[in-house]
Amino acid sequence: MVTIDAKMIKQLREETGAGMMECKAALEDSKGDIPAAHAWLAKKGLGRAEKLSKKETNEGRIGTYIHNTGKIGAMIELTCETDFVAKNEEFQDLMKECALGVCAFDPVAVTKEDLPAELIEAEKAKYEKETEGKPPEIATKIVEGKLEKNLYSQKCLMHMPFPKEDKFKGTYGEFLASKVAILKENITLRRFHRL
Repeated sequence: MVTIDAKMIKQLREETGAGMMECKAALEDSKGDIPAAHAWLAKKGLGRAEKLSKKETNEGRIGTYIHNTGKIGAMIELTCETDFVAKNEEFQDLMKECALGVCAFDPVAVTKEDLPAELIEAEKAKYEKETEGKPPEIATKIVEGKLEKNLYSQKCLMHMPFPKEDKFKGTYGEFLASKVAILKENITLRRFHRL
């Protein structure tokens, strides 16, 4: 049995921004394994983000990023529930990372729901042709997997992998959800424009 001490809780809290009791529970559940505690908190954060996703986001900020060559730039609208959170360092970090991602990866949509229906249907038809003869439930899973891999994660910012694995491992959407868990408010990337 591993003893969970204040030093471990403090370390996890500084690394994740989660509350003291959440950090203690994560460490207890993961038997003192810090990386496993990170994963536990991330999973819990996604659940919290889902619960908060129904709340309106009428506050927020416009964020920009201009690449050092001055030839590429991005402007994003990131919204939250209160002006207090919009001024928070975690919110500002999320805004900077999303704007940087728009510059670097040139997505066409925020989420898969924002993609043109005809584009999704054309891709779906292509993959359905490839899965002819397979049982319907397996074919459906294959088509969805290929859409996620070859379309959504290539064209939608929230489905793209977050590139700085030392900072966060997952997609931009999961990175946003982790900030929701820390700030305890719904956050939405409404739109972006790449110049």
